Amino acid sequence: MLQTELTRLLGVRHPIVQAPMAGGPTTPELVAATSEAGGFGTLAGARVPLDDLEREIAGVQAVTSAPFGVNFQLVEPGTGGDLDAVQSAIDPFRAELGLPPGLRELDVVEVPVDEQVELCLSRGVPVLTFALDDPSRFVGQGALVGATVTTVEEAVRVAEAGVDFVIAQGAEAGGHQSTFDVSGHLPLVGTMALVPQVVDAVDVPVVATGGIVNGRGVAAALALGAAGAQLGTRFLLAREAATTPSYRAALLRAVETDTVMTTSFTGRPARSIRNRFIDEVAGIEPLPWPRQRAAAGDLYRTALERGASDFHPLLAGQGLRGLRDGQPAAEIVEEIAEQAEAVLRALASPSSPSS
Repeated sequence: MLQTELTRLLGVRHPIVQAPMAGGPTTPELVAATSEAGGFGTLAGARVPLDDLEREIAGVQAVTSAPFGVNFQLVEPGTGGDLDAVQSAIDPFRAELGLPPGLRELDVVEVPVDEQVELCLSRGVPVLTFALDDPSRFVGQGALVGATVTTVEEAVRVAEAGVDFVIAQGAEAGGHQSTFDVSGHLPLVGTMALVPQVVDAVDVPVVATGGIVNGRGVAAALALGAAGAQLGTRFLLAREAATTPSYRAALLRAVETDTVMTTSFTGRPARSIRNRFIDEVAGIEPLPWPRQRAAAGDLYRTALERGASDFHPLLAGQGLRGLRDGQPAAEIVEEIAEQAEAVLRALASPSSPSS
């Protein structure tokens, strides 16, 4: 059993964190199974209405008493942008699926994160994690706080503000890059370069994430000084995940060179498997978050329902080869833990002299 500063802080057996895959794949069953197996499961709370979030939390707590967390995305909503240009670019995809043209006026309603956090605290959720911005205002409210960062500067900032641990996200990671300010150059620091520098710069546990899919990756993260590793893409294919069949098929077909960083889906940089939507909308300036996602929401929903994987996000990291579909989450946790322990034991053992 690998005991680290993170396992002691969170009260878990293995330094393995299931990433919060927002948008549908993460289910209470996935979170509960991960935590019950000794890992740390995380619900994706981003944009989830309060009643639904309460049901999901209750669903986890009905299955396991093991620790788990809820993750939120912190983004200041933007306004403006050329909605007509965006919808004109997307409308040909709608036509292929038999949908009417997109709305030329948007009424975007976001679930207030502060209300979601208050709900989590009232339900006794022990850990809250945040991405895309500084969560310092939630420190000291009754739950452990983890912040996702992409640079040493961001890590130092949140550690000095009192967060309990940081998640160092390398550029290989699937989903949204958690860079706080995306108005300028995107840092895109790789996991291997980022993690040890963050470890040296802060005095709280560091969780490595980005391109990690197996025990070798977890062992490498620990060797770099991390206290644990967060995996997303591997858990997208777990039996308990609500990842659609066409999305699963795309993950199993893809290799590391098939992913790209794009702003086309949500207006924020995110790593996805390349598809027609990315290729054909790339030249159009996206609307600011959350308007881009709202503008294309009807297309994404219909495409997911119909298995039209060319027309919806296929968020995935670069660790794509050798993945398996339908493996139970508990088995994934146990396999990764055993692999990591075996790798570290082998590295610690003196080599036998050659004959």
